[in-house]
Amino acid sequence: MGVIDILGEQEETLGTAEDLREEIVVEAAQPELSGSLVKVEFETSIGLCKGFYYASDLGHEEIILEPDSVEILKSLFPTCNGAFIHQNNRDWVEVSLAEPLHGIPEYKIYNRIVSSGAA
Repeated sequence: MGVIDILGEQEETLGTAEDLREEIVVEAAQPELSGSLVKVEFETSIGLCKGFYYASDLGHEEIILEPDSVEILKSLFPTCNGAFIHQNNRDWVEVSLAEPLHGIPEYKIYNRIVSSGAA
């Protein structure tokens, strides 16, 4: 956690230094090490999908989705057979389909929590 003080000439026009003190919490992104448990959430047009995966050196990990999330994706894509972390951009989820469409459906990860994994 860091504290940033906004002081100086602005004090005369914007208030006292105490008025201008603002606390900013900086969340350090924990790196995904091989074996880390990573919980993710991504927003679709009909709801929030949640799941987790274990990070690997190869990338393109399969996301183990919660049952409600599987239902959401099946509603959107009847031929959905899973979701994976995008191999080149780990901020995105790819939805795998049994039948080809024009492109692969992708969603930006809304929230990611990295925990130490099973060694």
